[in-house]
Parts: sequence; structure tokens; C-alpha cells
Amino acid sequence: MQLYTGSVVFIVLAKLMEVAEFGILSFGFSLSAMAVIVADFGFSLMVIKDYPQQVGAIQKYLGNSILAKMFIALVSSSLFLTYLFVFYQAEWLKVGALYVLFAIIASFVLYLQAVLKVQNRFDKFTKSNIVYALAVTISVLLFWKFDVSLLQLVACLLFSKFLQLLYVLYFCRRSLAFSVKDGQIGYLLKSSWSFGVFSILGIFYFMVDTQIISVYLGAKDVALYQSVFRIVLILMVFSDIVSSVLLPYLSFKFFKNKDVTELVSKLFLYLLIIGCSLFLAFTSFKEELLTFLYTEEYRQAAVLVLPFSMVVIIRTISTLLGNILTISNKQVYRVITVGISLLLSLVLNLMCIPKYGILAGAWISVLVHFVLFGLYLVYSKKEVPAMQLHTLTNLFLVLVTAGIYLVIHVYTRGTIPTVLACAVFWILAIFGIMKKGNNLKFLKQILGEKGAG
Repeated sequence: MQLYTGSVVFIVLAKLMEVAEFGILSFGFSLSAMAVIVADFGFSLMVIKDYPQQVGAIQKYLGNSILAKMFIALVSSSLFLTYLFVFYQAEWLKVGALYVLFAIIASFVLYLQAVLKVQNRFDKFTKSNIVYALAVTISVLLFWKFDVSLLQLVACLLFSKFLQLLYVLYFCRRSLAFSVKDGQIGYLLKSSWSFGVFSILGIFYFMVDTQIISVYLGAKDVALYQSVFRIVLILMVFSDIVSSVLLPYLSFKFFKNKDVTELVSKLFLYLLIIGCSLFLAFTSFKEELLTFLYTEEYRQAAVLVLPFSMVVIIRTISTLLGNILTISNKQVYRVITVGISLLLSLVLNLMCIPKYGILAGAWISVLVHFVLFGLYLVYSKKEVPAMQLHTLTNLFLVLVTAGIYLVIHVYTRGTIPTVLACAVFWILAIFGIMKKGNNLKFLKQILGEKGAG
């Protein structure tokens, strides 16, 4: 449902809208993605950590957390609205303002959903996403069938999020008690900084380029940039699913003080295979995907596919290294890493996007993610010194990926027989790698021990 409302719906809307109109909508959604993280300020993560400790006075804890979040929401909305009034006007300003309000509501939804999860009420959590998905679908149908303006569409999406808030608030109502406890609001605000800063830096370095494009270029450039970005978000869901299955096993091993050298090395290989497979699939059918998912006008965005596909690989393998830092209680290194990445992204994007356009933004994203990966590698090496990531197998995998890309896009111009032959070769190469060095058996062992086999 989250994939549907976050990506699929926007792809459908892109087919129904003018390119410039979709650009303004994408700008608003990108702004809300940053605003919701600022408004939440890590509270949805912190409640999962604190809930077992506060179970005796959980109603007052949650009530005071809501009050603290209201203060943060007021401050954050003021900052984002100031940003909008300084840099935008007309429809950009109106859509942006509605999306700021959308983000404030979404931050409370996110927090209350975290409460439902920690209470093991996943049925209510899932139903809340279904309620929002249904409301969003109705909004899209109204836009399709009737003469609904862009501003009215965003208002409908805002109302959909408000319905979701009412739903989760209803099911959390007995868990809340709004009696102010002396000093607890201040304590909560003080305790949330590490969660909030990491979340904010993490989303800003990934989203800030779209905001810079909207300021210095125009709606069409935002639309083209976001059209590829949406596909990247969908592709990364697959790697996130794999990570969510394999990485808890790694966390368990860390907790038991087991030697995780071989496990980390194997997981890195598996994630590299996933990342490279997504890279080849996206780059091999880039124009077909863009025209199928969007319209012919979006074919111009094909030049962005190569750099964004490289980002998919880097983010996929970086997930493992970042989680090593989290489970080894070295979260501060993740904060430092994403902080440096954000600073680099801001400086380079401000320098290059106004002069060289959206293609520069895409390649800067590749560079920033390389830096992110490098810093994660350095820090995680301190926790698992013997892990082997620069193996001949991994090098072979990268070289095969590069070779297939060159054959398809440089030497043969991507004819169907060539693509099919390369796909067969890739499958055989992966099969050979998995049979070598006990890789396939090791994967089955991991999945078997987790009960996923």
C-alpha cells in the first residue's frame, strides 16, 4: 500500500497530467517528504525504543509525546512556509503550502502507526494504509473523470491523509492521556535529537536536489527528474525487502557476540547481485519503461537512467554497512556520514544544477552516494575488521555488469536478440557465482534459520 500511494499513484498521475503540472506536484511531494521527517523528529523511532520501559505510565508518555510533537510541528511548518514564501509564488506556493500541512498531518500518522506496531496491532496498521490508499484512489479518479484542478487534487490528497489520521487516532485513543508531566516534554525533546538529526540528514541529502531544481530550473525539469526517481524508489523496494529478511539475522548474531565476518561478506555479495540485476534491468529497458509508465514526452529523461541506476547499486550495498553501525551501537557514525553527504550534495548541486541542469544533479547523486558508501565502509571496518568485500567474486560481478551494459548500449545499440542473450549470460553468471564457494547453501541456511525457507 505504501509503494502504491508513494510511487504508483504518481506514475498514473503523470500519464494524466501535463509535464509541467506533474513537475509542480512532484515538487510538493518532495517537499512534504522532507517536512514530514522534520515534523516527526525521530519520535516514531524513539517510541519503539521507549515503549517497553514506559509501559507502566505509557498513556502519559504518549500524551506528552504528542504535545512535544505539536511544538515541533509548529516550528517546522513555520520554517518550511518561510522557505516557500521566499523562493516561490503563485501555484508553486499554494501547492507547497498544502503539502506542508499534509506533512504535519503525516508526521502524526507516522507516530501513531509506530505505536500500533509496537503494540503488535499490525492489522490496524495495515488497515490504516488501506484507508489512505482507497481515499487516494478516489482522489485520482475524481481528477481523471472531472474537471479537477491541480490545487483541488492536492486538497483531496490532504483530506485523504486526514482521514488516515482520524483512523489511527481512533484506535490509539485509549493509549493516550494528555496530562502534562513535569519536565517530560522537555526531556522528550532533548532525547529525540539523535533520532531526529539522523532522520533529517538522511532524507535531505536524498531529496534536496529536487528542491534546487525547482528553484533554479522549472516544472518540466522537476517532472523529468522525478519520473526516473519514482522508478528508482520502486526498484529500491526490492532491495529493502531482501535487506529486511537478511539483516535481522545479522543483528541476532551481533547480539550473541558471534563472529560475523563470513556472514557480512556473504550478505554483501547477495545485495550486490540484487543491485546489479536491478541496474541491468532498468538500463536495458529504460526508454520502454519511461514511455510505458509515463508518456512519450518523458523519453527525454532516459539520459538520467544510467546515473540513477548506479545509485540503486550503491544504496543497496550501503544498507548492509549502515546497519552494521546501527546494530553495533555506533549510530553516531551514521549521523556523521549522512551529514557529510548532505553538505556535499548541497554545495555541488547549488554549483552545478543552475549551470548544467538535471543531468548534473543525477551524476552528483552518484558521487554523493560513493562518498556515503566509502565512509560507511571505513567505519564498519572498525566493527568487522576481517570482512572481505573486495573479493575476486565481487570484482567479477561488477565487471560482468559493466561488460553487459557496454555490449547492449555501446556496441549493439540494444537490439532485442542482444538483450536476451545478455540476460541468459547474466543468469548463468549468477548461477555460477552462487554455486561457487558455498554461496547458495549459505543463503539457504540463513533463510532456514529465520524460518523463511
